Amino acid sequence: MSFVNTKTLVLIGIMVVLLLLIKNIAASILSLRQNSHIVTTLQQQEKAEQQKKEFLKQQLYLSNTQEFVESQAREKLGMVKPGEYIILAPPEKIEEKKVKATDNTPNWKMWWNLFF
Repeated sequence: MSFVNTKTLVLIGIMVVLLLLIKNIAASILSLRQNSHIVTTLQQQEKAEQQKKEFLKQQLYLSNTQEFVESQAREKLGMVKPGEYIILAPPEKIEEKKVKATDNTPNWKMWWNLFF
């Protein structure tokens, strides 16, 4: 009988060790998935930031050109080159809709007034 008990205890021990190994492997797989998701998200953010950086570099380059400075001086400051003239057009008149007074007299009375 002691042989059966020893054999049973060994099997239980092996099963416990195997369950612990399975639990640790499952926890590692879950952690790996979470870390993979975090890495993917950070890579996407990095790509977006790189695109933003390139756009800002282009804007900086364009804002340092003479043409940009001239166009901003003309548009925002109203400056002109020597010999140039500014012609201002009069503002458009906005036609106001005339509100027609509504006549509240009954229809039969309007017909009466029309004929008599």
